[in-house]
Amino acid sequence: MNVLFLDHATDLGGAEVSLLGLLKTLDRERFAPTLACPSGTLADRARALGVPVQPLAVAKLGGRSRLLAVWRLWRGIRTLRRIVRRGRFDAIHANTLRTAIIASGVAPSEGVALVWHVRDHAVQPWAQKRLLARCAVAIAPSRFIARALGDDPKVFVVPNGLDPADVPGEDAGATFRRELGLAPDAPVVGCLGRLLPWKGQHLFLGMAARLAKRLPDARFPIVGAPLYAAPGSDYPTLLKAIAAKLKVEDKVLFVGHRDDPFAALSAMNVVVNCSENEPFGRVLIEAMACRRPVVAFRSGAVPEIVQDAQTGLLVPFGDTAALAEAVLALVNDPARAQRLGEAGRRRVAEHFTLQASTNGIEDIYSELAASRATEPSP
Repeated sequence: MNVLFLDHATDLGGAEVSLLGLLKTLDRERFAPTLACPSGTLADRARALGVPVQPLAVAKLGGRSRLLAVWRLWRGIRTLRRIVRRGRFDAIHANTLRTAIIASGVAPSEGVALVWHVRDHAVQPWAQKRLLARCAVAIAPSRFIARALGDDPKVFVVPNGLDPADVPGEDAGATFRRELGLAPDAPVVGCLGRLLPWKGQHLFLGMAARLAKRLPDARFPIVGAPLYAAPGSDYPTLLKAIAAKLKVEDKVLFVGHRDDPFAALSAMNVVVNCSENEPFGRVLIEAMACRRPVVAFRSGAVPEIVQDAQTGLLVPFGDTAALAEAVLALVNDPARAQRLGEAGRRRVAEHFTLQASTNGIEDIYSELAASRATEPSP
C-alpha cells in the first residue's frame, strides 16, 4: 500500500515528532511511505529514515483576504494533485489540518483514500464538516478529540506513543542542569512546549510567583519557542513582561527550543502542564517516561494520560493557587514524587508506546485497503 504523508511544517512540533516515529516503525514490507512537506528539519529527518520526500510548500490558508485564501487553497490543490498523479498512491495521510483541507480537494477526485490525522482541537465547523464528509478515516489521538468530532463513525482513537529506549539516563538531566547553571540539589519546576497562549505559559508564571517565596532556591525553566504562532503574535515578549511584573524574572529561565526534550524533562523535579483543551499532550508521556511526576490542569485529554494521584496531580483549569500547592506537595515529599514518577513510567510502557501507536495505524490502513479492494470498479 503506497501512502503519501502530508505536513506543512519545516520544524518539529509534537505532531511532527509523532509522524517521524510512525515513519520509523511502519512495516515497509506492507506499506511504502512518501512524505510531501516543505524543506527543513522534518524533511531532513524523514530522508534520514529512508523515506522519499516530495517538496510541498503549503501557505497558511486563512487571513483577512478571502480571495487570497482561495488562491492559496487552489495553488496547494494543484501542486498536490501533480504529486498524487505521479506517485500512484493508495492513500493520503494528512498530518495537519492545513494539509487535510488541501487533500480534501484532491483525494476524492483522484480515487485516493484520505486519512485525516486530527491534531487540533479548534477546528472550525465548516472545515470539520468538509473533512469528515471527504475523508475515509479520521484518526484522533484521544477520546477528547473524538468527542469534539461528534463521535463520528469514521473516527478511530489511536494515542500517540514513544519508544522508551529513546529516554536517556539520569546523567542527561544533570548535564542539562549544568548547562543552565542549576545546582544539582535545587528544586527545578518546569514546563515544555510551544510558546502559545493556549499552552498557558502565562499561567505557569502565575504559579511560579506563588512558589518563589516558599521555595527560594527553586528555578522555573520554560522550554520552547513560538513555533507556528499567529502572524503578529508576540507572546514570548508578553511572558517576559509578566515575569518582570511578578518579580520572578531572576527565577524563570526562558530556555528556547531544544532538540533534547528528554534531557530537559529529566532535569526537572516536577513537570507542569498548563494547556487548555490539550488534544493529547506529547510532553505528558515524555515526562512520565522520564519518571517525572506531572502536575497539570484537568483539561482536554490530560486526564486520559495523567492519572490523578497515581502518576501525577490534576487541578481545575486556571487555578494557579491549586497548581502551586500541588507542586509544593511533591517538592516537599520526594518519596511521593518518585512513586508517581515510577508509576508514570509503567503507564507509558503499558499504554503509550510507539509500536502500539504504529500498530493501531497499520490496522486502520489494512482495513481501509481491504474495504477498497471489495469496492466495485467504476
